[in-house]
Amino acid sequence: MTNSKIVNDSGPSHAIGTYTPIVSIYADASCLRNGSSDRSAGGGAVIVDRNRAELKLLSTYLGTVTNQQAEILACTTALEELRRPCRVEMFSDSRYVVDTMNGKNRMKSNRSFWMQLVQQSYGHHVTWRWVKGHDGFYLQEAADRLARAASATGKDLLPEDLEFLTERLAFDGDQLSIRPFEIEIEKIVDRHRAFSSTSVDNPKFGVKAEPPSAFSY
Repeated sequence: MTNSKIVNDSGPSHAIGTYTPIVSIYADASCLRNGSSDRSAGGGAVIVDRNRAELKLLSTYLGTVTNQQAEILACTTALEELRRPCRVEMFSDSRYVVDTMNGKNRMKSNRSFWMQLVQQSYGHHVTWRWVKGHDGFYLQEAADRLARAASATGKDLLPEDLEFLTERLAFDGDQLSIRPFEIEIEKIVDRHRAFSSTSVDNPKFGVKAEPPSAFSY
C-alpha cells in the first residue's frame, strides 16, 4: 500500500475540523480456484483523494474466502484506509455488492462480511456505483490487476512495489490502455513467485496534508 501526490495542490487552505475530503474508490476482487478448498482470494483498490489529487493503491491477500466474500472485503479494506470522514464514491463491478449496499438485496448470506463493510462505512457519506468489469475503465482495470496479483502470490504486494506501481499509474493515467501497468504487475508477480519466502510487513503512513489527506488524521 502506498500513496502519491500526482499533481500540485494550489487551492486554499482548509480548516481541519470541518474539512471533508472527496474520495473516489475503485475496488475489485479476484478468487483463483473459486469453489475449491484451495482457493486464493485477493482484493485490489485504487483510492483517489480528489481534493489533493493524491493516489493510493492496495493489493491485499484475503485468504481462502469465496469470490463474493472477496468482493465485499475489497471494499471494506479500501474504506479502512480513510482516516477521517469523507464523501466517498465507491466503484465496483460487483452487482452483488453495489445492489446490496444500495438496499436492493437483503444481507441473507455472508452476514459477518457485510457487517464489516457496514461498520467501515460509518462516518462516511458513501455513494455506491456499479461499473461494467473489463470494459476499458482505466482505474477499475487497475484495481482488477492489483486484486489478481494478491490472489496469485498469496500475499500483500510489498510497499516498494506499490510505490512503483503508483508512479506508473499516475504517469499512464491519461492513456486508455491498461497494458503498460499490467506488464509491471506481471513482473512483480513473477518476482514474488521466485522469492516466495519473502515476508511482507504492513506499512505505516503518516501524510502531512494541506488540505488534510483522506489517508491521515
